[in-house]
Amino acid sequence: MREKLKLKNEVLSINSNAWPQFMLHWHCPDWSHLFTTFSDYQVLLIEHGRVLGFGHTIPLYWDIIDLIQLPDDLKVLIEIGVENHKKDIKPNILLALAVVIAIDSKGKGLSSDIVKAMKKSAQKNGINTLIVPVRPTLKPIYPLITIDNYSKWELDDGLPFDPWLRVHKILGGEVFKTANESMLITGSVKEWESWTGVKILGNGNYIFDGALNPVAIDYDNDVGKYTDPCIWVRYEV
Repeated sequence: MREKLKLKNEVLSINSNAWPQFMLHWHCPDWSHLFTTFSDYQVLLIEHGRVLGFGHTIPLYWDIIDLIQLPDDLKVLIEIGVENHKKDIKPNILLALAVVIAIDSKGKGLSSDIVKAMKKSAQKNGINTLIVPVRPTLKPIYPLITIDNYSKWELDDGLPFDPWLRVHKILGGEVFKTANESMLITGSVKEWESWTGVKILGNGNYIFDGALNPVAIDYDNDVGKYTDPCIWVRYEV
């Protein structure tokens, strides 16, 4: 029990340093189920007792033929997974939620290892399809480009322009759709100032470090809204 708590604390620590501050304020009540109900579906890369990286996944059921109609909202998909489990519905999809590498372990190809481990986890549990809502690495440099257009950018060799999307392509993943709103994060003006370190003085669309889309600030009503987009990738395992 003590070892499990230590590993969980390491995972939480790595996660808190892996994302822009505002991403840590996404509200998802069912997220805690990953560490309890679905603990067997979580992937850990451990070396000498230390967590180098991890992958979060949750099993769920959805009509594979109608995969394009899969909800874009990750919170909704997690809710479906939780409800499926409560009703003892056999899952046919493993949904990846995050692949995170410790800062001092990046650049070693560990993200590929985690995706491979996710595919093995799906196989072990009798699931043939792994889907991944890819948050492209370089998209923050191009916040004004739509996620759909960005997903189609390619290098001269035909591989995706984005490094993270390129990894998935090399591993056998195929893009099946894009989504402009896989996560919704809202906060007051003061909260957005705190999360970004940027002074906000009026209405408008703001570009903040780490954001894949502009953040819509309604200064008059004291609220800022950010939608995090993704590129959906499918693996048959």
